[in-house]
Amino acid sequence: MISLAALIFSLLSTPVHLFAKPVTEKSIQCDDKVPRTVKVSLGRVTVVNFPFRPKEVVPGESIFDFRQIKNDLIIKALRQSGSTNVVVYLEERRCAFNLITVRSGGDDILIVKDPKESQYEVDFK
Repeated sequence: MISLAALIFSLLSTPVHLFAKPVTEKSIQCDDKVPRTVKVSLGRVTVVNFPFRPKEVVPGESIFDFRQIKNDLIIKALRQSGSTNVVVYLEERRCAFNLITVRSGGDDILIVKDPKESQYEVDFK
């Protein structure tokens, strides 16, 4: 049988990275008519990466803190529960998002894709 002291020593000597949650990355579409949901975990930050630097960020309520670094918008929940919307203005577009606070399982890194980038014109002559 293992003693309590040995168990505690074993847990304390285990490298922290074995308990750390891996950072997840996923893509979302920029849309101004259908807001995309962004889940922000309490006590963690969510990074929303845009194709280029946002010009303006307009939140609904002061439930989240926003910090802009280059093309990234870093979002942190200020309350245990809450939701609001935010509109991010880019060069010639705007993206709408619905932000919600979650206890765990939030979005770590979101890469914003512009659906217009995947479209191109074909000139038929």
